Amino acid sequence: MTDKASRDRSISRPFRTLLLAAAALLPLAACGGQNSMMSGASSSRGAYRLDSPYGNFLAARHAREMNDNTNAANYYLRALREDPNSALLAQGAFIALIADGRVGEAVTLTPALRQVNPSEYLPRMTQASALMLARDYDAVLRLVAEGPTGGIHAAFNPLLAAFAHAGNGNADQAMANLQRLERHPLLSGVYAHLKPILLDVLNQPEPTEAAYREAIEGRERAGTRQIDGMARFLERQNRSAEARRLLEEQMVFNPDNPVLLHALRRLDTKRSQPTEPLVGNAVEGLAEAMFASASALGRSDGGDLAELHLQLALFLRPDLDDARMLLGDIYESRNRFDQALAMYAKVSPNSAYGESAQLRQAWSINELGRTDEAVRVLRRMASANTSSPRALLTLADMYRQMEKWPEATREYTAALERIPRLEARHWTILFGRGVAYERSRQFDKGEADMLKALELQPDQPLVLNYLGYSWVDMHRNIERATRMIERAVQLRPNDGAIVDSLGWALYRLGRYAEAVVQLERAVELKGGDPVITDHLGDAYWRVGRQEEAKFQWRRALGLKPEQDLALQVQRKLDQGLDPVAAK
Repeated sequence: MTDKASRDRSISRPFRTLLLAAAALLPLAACGGQNSMMSGASSSRGAYRLDSPYGNFLAARHAREMNDNTNAANYYLRALREDPNSALLAQGAFIALIADGRVGEAVTLTPALRQVNPSEYLPRMTQASALMLARDYDAVLRLVAEGPTGGIHAAFNPLLAAFAHAGNGNADQAMANLQRLERHPLLSGVYAHLKPILLDVLNQPEPTEAAYREAIEGRERAGTRQIDGMARFLERQNRSAEARRLLEEQMVFNPDNPVLLHALRRLDTKRSQPTEPLVGNAVEGLAEAMFASASALGRSDGGDLAELHLQLALFLRPDLDDARMLLGDIYESRNRFDQALAMYAKVSPNSAYGESAQLRQAWSINELGRTDEAVRVLRRMASANTSSPRALLTLADMYRQMEKWPEATREYTAALERIPRLEARHWTILFGRGVAYERSRQFDKGEADMLKALELQPDQPLVLNYLGYSWVDMHRNIERATRMIERAVQLRPNDGAIVDSLGWALYRLGRYAEAVVQLERAVELKGGDPVITDHLGDAYWRVGRQEEAKFQWRRALGLKPEQDLALQVQRKLDQGLDPVAAK
């Protein structure tokens, strides 16, 4: 295992589900032969004016690289006004506008872009979305019929056609088009999700119920939107008892899920209006398709394309808070906490994600350096809902991230007081408090929390590793600690930090040759970690490979370790290992 700070970083912050990895956007073709602002650039590489098309283009490119979509779009549009025939500028403005959520403005650029290259996917999908929003379903079908049909279009043409036919009331054609995605390598899951939704839009109750059951039954954890969709369907069929039973069965596996909790509260509330379906019409159906495909693209490294699909989903359905939450998560993953804050602020406080969005706002506010404000937000939330521990847990995690250990232990303790009975899922809270206790030099309390966490989750590799490494580092319970770490390695064999813990435990046991094997593997798995590199140097020294040990220690210094470790490593380089006190 690495140092204590690295072990602490292995604890995920709350409610964080990073679904998307940043990747390059599918490029729009660079339209050769068109007049371009590039033609007006100085061939001698001379100075350019910031207010020139070229200057605005460079500013736009820089803003886009920084994920500052608002300024990127504005600079592109400014340049485009000076050079309206530039396809390159139109492409840049188009993508930045969609990424900024200004899809209506982007729509105005699609005719020019499609004139240059009719097969480009994003302008075509954006035009189709605008036509769907205008309920011009025949125009959408004409767009699909015009082609192209290969590549990414083969996946999304059926979605467009399915919901356009649904808008026209053509059930057979709608289902036939959706059926084409059943075995698609990327969108087969999207097909399973959309099938009952499309049938419901087509007002076919019996097939709708059958499709929902096919998607849900036999799965321990079905998609929460599928569960919510079926519960809503059952409520509309005056079968509220069945809806409640469905939700409660799923709560066993996912007890803190905000969508399921919100659905149960809906059942408990007397309403004058009937329950609305998950998706009410063909336009909302295409929005759902864009949202579902964004999730699928995210899992398959779809990168920026997933972000743009989410913006199209919100263009079609502005109340789709699921898309807002996922977009906020994307922005957080890029450290664009200002954008994340703005997106979370748009989530309706009455939606299933109302509390989660407020918690994420507080987290983003803190990441923007406004810690006092974030604390006030979380304190207000904790006071307003004294039965929920979530605001206090977020506050505890925030303090832990700032290494304010006494404050973290206080908030974890306050959160635990709001939980009437500890269950297996609460191991994370005990682990978090245990880390905070251990880092504030109250190891006995931290040890008790971690042992309790292992009672709740006996095979939790993070806890096995953290407690095992702590014991090894303190020369306590080394045999037991080694067995715990060995179990953690079995559970997570490719985690370099855990493999390092095993190597270090073997080192403490004097089994230096075995330690070398594990520590070499740890360095391979997690290169660039000064602590693991230092450990390998120590092990090399003990087996008589002094020159290799010195090489690893020099490497560790080059990796910029914390000051205490740097001083220790330098002493070993100067004097060798034996004169240095054991760690």
